[in-house]
Amino acid sequence: MKVQAWLQEDPGSSAQTTFELLHCPACSQMHFVDRRTGSLLGDKKK
Repeated sequence: MKVQAWLQEDPGSSAQTTFELLHCPACSQMHFVDRRTGSLLGDKKK
């Protein structure tokens, strides 16, 4: 399921991957999300 969320920009971390732990409103669990791309930790690249 796709869920939309807003992540505050951090201008200092644009060059590196930074994951943030977020609570998912769809499944009520926690996920690590890449702040720059919005992808989940462990997602396979297409």
